[in-house]
Amino acid sequence: MSSRRRLLLWLQFGIAAIALAAVAALVDWPAAAGVWAAADLGWLAAAVLLSLTSFVPAALRWKRLLAAVHLQYPLLAAYRTYLVGVFCGLAMPGVIAGDAARILLCSRETRAPLALATSTVVAERALGVAALLSILALGIATVGGSTATGIPRWLPAVGVLFLAALLALPRCLRWLDRSWTDPASARGSGGATLLGRLRATIGALRDIRVTDLLLALALSIGFQLIDIVVVQAIGRALAIDLGLPTLLVTMPLVYLATVLPLSPGGLGVREGTMAFVLAQSGVSAPAAALLALTVFLNRVLVGAVGGLAYLAGGRIRPDDCGDTSSGTAAEAVVGQRNPPGGHNNQTAGRSAD
Repeated sequence: MSSRRRLLLWLQFGIAAIALAAVAALVDWPAAAGVWAAADLGWLAAAVLLSLTSFVPAALRWKRLLAAVHLQYPLLAAYRTYLVGVFCGLAMPGVIAGDAARILLCSRETRAPLALATSTVVAERALGVAALLSILALGIATVGGSTATGIPRWLPAVGVLFLAALLALPRCLRWLDRSWTDPASARGSGGATLLGRLRATIGALRDIRVTDLLLALALSIGFQLIDIVVVQAIGRALAIDLGLPTLLVTMPLVYLATVLPLSPGGLGVREGTMAFVLAQSGVSAPAAALLALTVFLNRVLVGAVGGLAYLAGGRIRPDDCGDTSSGTAAEAVVGQRNPPGGHNNQTAGRSAD
């Protein structure tokens, strides 16, 4: 691991530790012990089950995007890799550990190029941001009042522009193919090199249809909505009153904050943002912090299920879950390396159907 990468990693862990410590400091621990002791186990169990269920539309979305680039991947396999991704995101230090694990699993099991699987994960992340902005717009329209105070009114409009850009992406890629057919000839230019890498990563999306993207967006919204209901279920278990309209505003802001690579897997940033935003929505600071920590524990339980799926699968090495020292995870996400024994062109990836 380079000194720069090591410094960045330590900085991210430092941010996570500070954020978690700040959230923990807000909790009234004697009262929290009583709340946890009296928690409704039925609602907590429902939250775990809902969390596991939420990955069904996510797996359907990924399967649909993979099929759009002519790569067939079973729904059960896609679901399992999502669970493994949660486990790797919790257990490994890499910021993109979960995504890298999914990419590597899919590439090895289908013997397709890493860039092909990576392109669909990039599209997933973009659609996820568009879905969050859509939900936020719905929340602002329904809740009003102090909950939406301070949120820029132009933010939902950004979601519309973002979605329009996504829908136009395949056409832009096809235009790029016609206009720049020989990227190797432009080698030596830093901008051209970066564009070439980006083109290799998302170029497979040139054949995707608008209907595929819209369906994937709908599944993204369903995935995020179930996750919001999970938070509401945990609130009910802890006797914390959380209205669904309030969460439609709060949780998109929380998830959007974790898009920034400030800490490993958003650890600490997610919990700190949740505690802060809920406190602004009228929830007491100790209750908001306790809820944020309980949501984190729920994620750990889901990650444990992912760990079991990881052990049951046995097709991915431990160092593949975000090994930042070797750079495998990072390079997987930018599509620069192919798995051992994999094919080196898109045609070969299609023949794995």
